[in-house]
Amino acid sequence: MSSRRRSLKIMTGVSAILLTGCAAAPAIRADRSRTYCLKTLKRKRTVCTAERTPSIAVEAEAKRFEPMPDVLTLFVVRWSWVDAIKPIPLVIDDDTQIVTLPKSLVRIRLVPGPHELSFEWDGKVRRHAIEARAGEVKFVDLAGSAMPWDLSFYWSDIDPEGAKVRARRSRLIADV
Repeated sequence: MSSRRRSLKIMTGVSAILLTGCAAAPAIRADRSRTYCLKTLKRKRTVCTAERTPSIAVEAEAKRFEPMPDVLTLFVVRWSWVDAIKPIPLVIDDDTQIVTLPKSLVRIRLVPGPHELSFEWDGKVRRHAIEARAGEVKFVDLAGSAMPWDLSFYWSDIDPEGAKVRARRSRLIADV
């Protein structure tokens, strides 16, 4: 074997070993219990939740989407590729308020019976009625657009499989 070929093999091996470290997933902190922030490159603006988010263990447990026998487990997903970078306060039964951001997820456990979710956008309150049944898991989408010709938000029932994909890519910001 020529020295040139040997050098090439050694350099390839060393490069492969070094690149393996680059391809590894970043280390996840043991406790990610902190605020969730979203930074935009266009305006170099950062928007954060005011409240601390659940820990990584709670988030992992929530993203298994398992039902609980005595309550409805409702997931509110806010994920749109054209979402406005604005906080939107979500109100549950005119009582609990959770501020959502793009690419966020909220898990809500509701006792059986009628409930209402609402938010205000552009001076109008959008309401969504939910009939909670024990042992069910439901998804609802806080959908919106920040396109210049269509700046609006609305409630959307979404298919569970598509919702799970978007929810897994989102950050759990509240667990009520």
